[in-house]
Amino acid sequence: MKISIDFEHPYFDEKTVFELTPADLDDFYTDENEGNRLNLFFMLEATLHRFEKENRLKAAARCAFLMAYYLFNPLTPPASFELAEFYIDRAIEWDETPEYSRWKRTIDQGN
Repeated sequence: MKISIDFEHPYFDEKTVFELTPADLDDFYTDENEGNRLNLFFMLEATLHRFEKENRLKAAARCAFLMAYYLFNPLTPPASFELAEFYIDRAIEWDETPEYSRWKRTIDQGN
């Protein structure tokens, strides 16, 4: 899926959130400039907060999972382990799936 940054629409809709894959995030990171790489994280963050506020916890969980992946793998900022751990724990709290649990184990191994 092609991801685009749009400041006029800084949120992802629920359908898009469930269609996004870690491979999509990797492709975006590879293809985009540094500013957009960071902007993607903030769009996911804003989307997560919107879904959480609306009590759409499965969608919020998916955002948290995508954020954990993005922080831990392609973005890898300082403290990426702790940040990714925070988001994957939220994902599992809101919607415990085998995919999120597997990713939690990966994060726990460190980077």
